[in-house]
Amino acid sequence: MSETKNSRFEQAASLVKIHGIISIVFGAIGVFFGLLFLTLFGIALGSAYSDSDAIGYLLLFVGTALFWVVPHVYLIIAGATLIRIPDPKLTKTLTIINLIFGVFWNYILLVFAIISLTQSRDYEEGYEHRKK
Repeated sequence: MSETKNSRFEQAASLVKIHGIISIVFGAIGVFFGLLFLTLFGIALGSAYSDSDAIGYLLLFVGTALFWVVPHVYLIIAGATLIRIPDPKLTKTLTIINLIFGVFWNYILLVFAIISLTQSRDYEEGYEHRKK
């Protein structure tokens, strides 16, 4: 492998690792606040005065679990996978999913996902030469 391809692969691989670390950090922050919200909604659910209050708090509880905690747990899992320099197809898939999450939740994650996608060709070429 030529020196430039090797350096471009190393740069792309280090960016994938940084993307994984950022994914873990923001996933952990999101899980922390999600669990805090779940605790507060659980307390409110237990002290609801009427059935309509209880149904409302239950919907908030379930919605927070599905739309806040589960995506952030995914970010932790994806970040842990990206740190280990995975197969290029898996890396691209995780990066695209992080790109979608970044649009909705986190612009910093969005920026790193875009940069990782622009360097995915260098990563794929270097990964193939590294395996041989």
